[in-house]
Amino acid sequence: MKREKRLTKRERKALAPPRPAQQQHEHQHIHCVACGKHLDAVEFGAQGAATWLQCQHRSRFASCSVCVDMSKRLLAEHDRTGRPVQSAQAWH
Repeated sequence: MKREKRLTKRERKALAPPRPAQQQHEHQHIHCVACGKHLDAVEFGAQGAATWLQCQHRSRFASCSVCVDMSKRLLAEHDRTGRPVQSAQAWH
């Protein structure tokens, strides 16, 4: 008695219905690099509660206005050593 031919993994994937995409947030998740505080996009506007800082590699990092000095020190260390920025744990 001969065994029935099985589908390969690729063939099974092609026949299966597509999986639903993961839900996307409707807003961008931004956190201060120094303290980890959640920052909303409106805080970067005229209010001046948050600002963007840039390292020598032209990467942008968010910082709340209270933590600008600490954020600049973290970015300076990143520029000097070449290691990733030692950012704080994110919180809401």
